[in-house]
Amino acid sequence: MALIAASMLVAQLEQLRERRRLLSVLVAFRTRRATLGWSVLWQTAVPITLGLALAVVGGLALGAAVLSLIGKPVSDWWVFLPFAGAGAALILAVTLLSLPPLWRLMRPDGLRTE
Repeated sequence: MALIAASMLVAQLEQLRERRRLLSVLVAFRTRRATLGWSVLWQTAVPITLGLALAVVGGLALGAAVLSLIGKPVSDWWVFLPFAGAGAALILAVTLLSLPPLWRLMRPDGLRTE
């Protein structure tokens, strides 16, 4: 999970680096920093959270199907919670770690092309 979080962080930082000039233009037009921060949240955390929810539902359905095939009852439905919680914590950590570079890239000096 840490490797996935590291790759998410690298991808997010690379996206921000590519958008440096666009972010500077938004700041020059007085777009609030909070708005851009929420934009980062919606672009990273929401799709990954939806994927995490889909993985939990699919995993539970597949596990229940396999257990029903071998004739065993499901003994503990909540065994996935620590893993899902760790995934959610890593999503939050990546989002929070990408905010300081966002604030740095939002400076108006990014408009200079010298």
